[in-house]
Amino acid sequence: MTVRTLDHREALCREGDPATQCAVVHAGFLASYKIAADREQILAFHVPGDFPDLQALYAPVLDHGIISMGTSRVGLISHSDLKTLIAASPNLAGVFWRETVIETTILREWICNVAARDAVASIAHLICEIASRLDAVGMIAEDSFHLPLTQQDLANASGFSIVHVNRTLQELRKRRLIRWENKTVTLLNFDELKRIAEFEPDYLHARPL
Repeated sequence: MTVRTLDHREALCREGDPATQCAVVHAGFLASYKIAADREQILAFHVPGDFPDLQALYAPVLDHGIISMGTSRVGLISHSDLKTLIAASPNLAGVFWRETVIETTILREWICNVAARDAVASIAHLICEIASRLDAVGMIAEDSFHLPLTQQDLANASGFSIVHVNRTLQELRKRRLIRWENKTVTLLNFDELKRIAEFEPDYLHARPL
């Protein structure tokens, strides 16, 4: 494994690059994205422990890009080494297959989030998902977690305008559901936030530590 540190919005890979290695997130956040017309559409956020491009293991080129949100650290493993490991270990092959299945269930939920939920429910759902995934890897302390996303990032992930996202965050603060200051999110009433978002975490297949 080769370890690489990425600066804010530094590209790990770009759409059209040859697919020769996979990354595992050691620290920080990554985002998968595509450019549609003149808009950056974020397709997924990746937290420590994730393999953001495992599905490209058997693809010749990448069909999307991945960038760092804030500073991050990743480990890079060549496709040839991964395929050798998988051939030698059926159990490991099963683990990797499970990871790609979970990516698909998350993608389905994101489609619903963009297409079917209003702004308050959609942004609340994104926050609930990120919080639950971070909780599963022990990265929430006293109901707070680091989140180096901008309002533009949330707009690119949800499909709303940055103005709409700003109003939505103000509404969540007004209802005393969250506090978001200096890239730190504090969950003030997580149960109510989940109710508004209609958030059911089963699709994440993750358990808190």
